[in-house]
Amino acid sequence: MTTTSSAADASATAPPAGWWRRNALWLIGTAVVGALALWLPYRDALQRYRERNPSVAVAANKNDWTAFNGARWKLVAAESLAPRDPRLRGPLRKDAEVVLLRYEVIPDSGAKTRDLDTCVGAIVDAQGRRWNAGAGALPRLSGPRLPSTCGSGYDDSFKQVLAVPGRPFAFQHAFVLPRGQRLGDLRARIEFRYSGKADGRYLEFAL
Repeated sequence: MTTTSSAADASATAPPAGWWRRNALWLIGTAVVGALALWLPYRDALQRYRERNPSVAVAANKNDWTAFNGARWKLVAAESLAPRDPRLRGPLRKDAEVVLLRYEVIPDSGAKTRDLDTCVGAIVDAQGRRWNAGAGALPRLSGPRLPSTCGSGYDDSFKQVLAVPGRPFAFQHAFVLPRGQRLGDLRARIEFRYSGKADGRYLEFAL
């Protein structure tokens, strides 16, 4: 009696034959909407993360211009300054050195100075260590005055200079690194965070 009663109850609660077929479109639609509800916020969060943390390298041409983020870029010079270098006009630890990178950028037509000035300069080594430009330990430097941003700055006469579309604009990034680094083992980066044009990419130069 117990077995027969249980079977009868299960039969009474089971959906009638053909229920899945009649509701197939509704079930599929519900599954699609549910998947989109999960995927769209994830996609947006991933995009915001990529804009804040560029992770796709764009290899720059060694001795030529490279198009990136609404401009053309070129690494003109890279050099290392030891603690006793006469161009250092401030204190520098004996176990450190200053690496100077001089760039030129030619903005495309319609490029905006304020967008170029959001650039971030960095150097990384083979072990993944990273140094940002203009760190607090950077001493004062002598020599030609160049802007440290990618779109504007001041010259030797403290006159403001701006990057102009179609013309090369020179700027410099300076870094404090542990002494004894081989420039050939380092890579320089130009990054743009929160840039829809860069779209998670950064420009990488071999030194």
